[in-house]
Amino acid sequence: MKRHLAPPGETSRVEASVALVLAPHFDDEILGCGGLVKQLCERGATVRVVFVSDGSGGDEGAPRDSDSSTYAVRRRAEAESVAELMGFEAVFADLPDGGLDTRLGEVEVLLVAHLEELEPDLVLLPSPLEVTPDHRAVFAGLFKGLHGLRAGVPLYETLRGARFLTYEVNHPGYPDVLVDVGDEIPAIEAAMALYASQQERHGYLEAALGLKRYRTLSLGRETAAAEGYRELSLDDFATHGLDELISTLGGSATLLEVVEGEAVSVVVRTRDRPELLAEALASLEGNSHRPLEVVVVNDCGVSPELPDGGDGLVFRKVDLAEHRGRAAAANAGVDACSNALIAFLDDDDLAGRDHISTLVRAARSAGVEVPYTDAAVVRLQQCDVGTGSSAHAWEEIDRRLPYSRDFDADVLLLDNYIPFNTLLFPRRLLERVGPFDESLPIFEDWDLLIRLSRETAFHHISRVTCLYRHFVGSGHHVLGARDEVDRAELFLETKRRLLEKHAHLLDTERLARVSITLRREMVETNERLRSEAAARWELKRNQRALQADATRHRIAAEQRQSEAAAIEAERAILQQRVFDLDRHLQEITTVRQRLEGELVAARQDREQILTQNTDLRVVLEEKMTTERELRAVVEDQTSHLERTYKEIGRLRATLENSLQGRVRRVFRALLGRPR
Repeated sequence: MKRHLAPPGETSRVEASVALVLAPHFDDEILGCGGLVKQLCERGATVRVVFVSDGSGGDEGAPRDSDSSTYAVRRRAEAESVAELMGFEAVFADLPDGGLDTRLGEVEVLLVAHLEELEPDLVLLPSPLEVTPDHRAVFAGLFKGLHGLRAGVPLYETLRGARFLTYEVNHPGYPDVLVDVGDEIPAIEAAMALYASQQERHGYLEAALGLKRYRTLSLGRETAAAEGYRELSLDDFATHGLDELISTLGGSATLLEVVEGEAVSVVVRTRDRPELLAEALASLEGNSHRPLEVVVVNDCGVSPELPDGGDGLVFRKVDLAEHRGRAAAANAGVDACSNALIAFLDDDDLAGRDHISTLVRAARSAGVEVPYTDAAVVRLQQCDVGTGSSAHAWEEIDRRLPYSRDFDADVLLLDNYIPFNTLLFPRRLLERVGPFDESLPIFEDWDLLIRLSRETAFHHISRVTCLYRHFVGSGHHVLGARDEVDRAELFLETKRRLLEKHAHLLDTERLARVSITLRREMVETNERLRSEAAARWELKRNQRALQADATRHRIAAEQRQSEAAAIEAERAILQQRVFDLDRHLQEITTVRQRLEGELVAARQDREQILTQNTDLRVVLEEKMTTERELRAVVEDQTSHLERTYKEIGRLRATLENSLQGRVRRVFRALLGRPR
């Protein structure tokens, strides 16, 4: 399942040979997925719409001028008209409108029956994020029918390659598939016109069209309307709890009513993994069962902080003074438990909301002492979260269900196929078989299960209630930071010791039974894989053939419909072309006349410019003559000034000489006068 919540940037073409549409009410099939339904019908697909409720009005009730039965008859007649218009098969289940959430068992049986009969390769169903309880109930009913399916079950094999697309009606989801339905808007409008009883009460069509146009925000302007879907696979239903699946789709898990029952203790072993421990404890806080005691055994690490608890939930801590290993931590946890029922959860795993309550309900059944559920095995890798973000950001890369097997005590002697966090134990039974073997560094849980299996048969509940997590490329492993070779050697050595410990149980008869069981499973698996490959090839071949037939029929119909129109269109095109040519010729003539006029004007302008140039040349010559005369006057005046300055200089020199002579004579006269 895709984890991102951003819508895609392009539309997809959804193909199907057989489609099953689950509609809680009359008109949901049009409002939520009408465009895609119309496309599938036009391509020749078999489309069945199951109307789950009877249309009697639900919580809103019938209109004032009608009673519920009359209203239901009217709405059903409208749905029949819509089915004829759109081209799909309509099936009416007639469960009470507005009360589907109280009839989940019937909804489950109904939907499974249609899946078995129709064998669809596409299922369209309402999103679990819808605000209407009936819409969510249809999703929950289908979930109940699919969640327990496992490989080898006929319905699982039938639906293995099917696509499940959730549609949106009254609450936007987080689609990862967008389908261009711009061409189907007229068909949607026509269908909703037939649902007149609904349009009289609310503006359903306007809201639906608004949502379909809103879905084009991540697309180009060429897309006028789109329908949004979130895609799920069969394994998504099988490997998730309902609340976890809803959360994964971007919603909030439904708050469950607290289940009061037998007191349960859960042992959580940890050592210096505070972030993982906090997640594990949070998953137990969210569990629906009360009273619940959580015993955290800290195997000589930094003492962790525990939640406060309350309302029937108690957290207790056991700090070991020295590092003693997994088995010793488990024994310390069991010794500290106060209750008669004990479960285990490793600090890197998670419990679903209904994990404890599911186990307790099973333990109440006659003859059931040790129940166990299924754990989805999830691999996570560190994701790029950017600078400054937490170093412990992980994203899921795959999810499998490898350990979903009914109890077989003989197979358990050779293969540890039951994850330890899926079990619930009576304390008295643990005391009877003795403590965990503290000499085993790993596989202490397998050893305990082998000893318990000699006392009682285990009861398998084919339902995922918890997660078994593997953190790829990290130290979050039971064996810490050991390298692969060292880890493999420890696994092999410890497994050898364990097999030697229980070798007295492995007589030739048991080995033969186990060998036959494992060989049968291997043969069945190989046969299933071959059948799946053949079925996939056959399905693809049939799909290609159906698509080719549909394409041929569509092309032939389009050709027949367009032949006359094509001839008429061609004649109209030719007429238009002649008209365009005539108009173009007129335009050319007008342009030519305008250009000729402009040419004459240009010639006149040229003659005028030449005349003006001649006049300007005469004026220029006159100006140049005047300039020469002025230059001569200036030169003459300049020469006269030079002569005048020279004469002034000569006179000044003569005057100075004359003055100097007079001054000398005066001095001599003064010097010769008697005193």
